Amino acid sequence: MDRRLFLKGAAAGLAASTIPAAAEAFDMSAFMQKHFREMTEDEIKKVIGRLEKEASLEWKKDVRISAAKATPGVKFGYGLDLSRCIGCRKCVYACVSENNQSRSPQVHWISVLKFKKGEKWIDLENSEKYYKPKEVPEKDSFYMPVQCQQCENPPCVKACPTQATWKEPDGIVVVDYNW
Repeated sequence: MDRRLFLKGAAAGLAASTIPAAAEAFDMSAFMQKHFREMTEDEIKKVIGRLEKEASLEWKKDVRISAAKATPGVKFGYGLDLSRCIGCRKCVYACVSENNQSRSPQVHWISVLKFKKGEKWIDLENSEKYYKPKEVPEKDSFYMPVQCQQCENPPCVKACPTQATWKEPDGIVVVDYNW
């Protein structure tokens, strides 16, 4: 690298460092929040208090958050009645809202797949994911939402490099949005 290229890069880096990263005030406690499983009881209470306050202000309602532990001896499962899915994708947008997913660009953790009725096998790879009919359900079609399956042995937990995904003792697979 020659001197001119180095100086150009340094000048660009210096200029970029003066741009404010966000218009909102910096909250050190939110920035330093630890992974939920590593927090002390006092830290949990403080974080829950902060989150309740933020949510109450945003939604203009009294919001209460619980950090109740898993109930011993209780395991949760997951079931989906495919006969009730009409392909409207309301579950997708409810999930986006509930889980604070990105709206721009849109990030969805649920995909609704469209298939032709009467097919002998369900071909997930060749299903229609980006259908846009004027009205659903479409004649001679059936739909299948695909989402987190709450696996007994979830591969996402093993694959997550930051340990922001884990499985609770009651079987629920959790994603820490703040990690």
